[in-house]
Amino acid sequence: MSTLVSYRIDKYHEEIMLLKTRIEESDAKYNKLKESFDSMNKKKFLVSDIQVFLIFKGNEEDDFDKMQLEKYIKDRYQDLLWKEVKSIDMDLVVKLVDEDIYRIENKNYRLGVNRVLISDVFKIWVTVKKID
Repeated sequence: MSTLVSYRIDKYHEEIMLLKTRIEESDAKYNKLKESFDSMNKKKFLVSDIQVFLIFKGNEEDDFDKMQLEKYIKDRYQDLLWKEVKSIDMDLVVKLVDEDIYRIENKNYRLGVNRVLISDVFKIWVTVKKID
């Protein structure tokens, strides 16, 4: 039994090391691509990152739900990455998640856009209210 457990642990460790290597390679490729892209487009102001700030109404904050909501909102705004800031329509951007209802397990959350800031980093503040 001990040998079997040891073998499985070794296999998992090997898989983790392989994944870490792939992540490092992908990060290096991404950084080189970003540098070359930045050097080509010095005159253009592009969105390079998305940050989501959640404001919970009441004491309903749950870490798992918070992570799920942040992922949902970032996925909705993924198309803004590497777009020129001047070409982004603010009204459409706000309406993507404003007044959305997001369901996690048996809980419903109503989302409302509080503030939006677009520069090289797209920042959005979203109020989250749990619906009974």
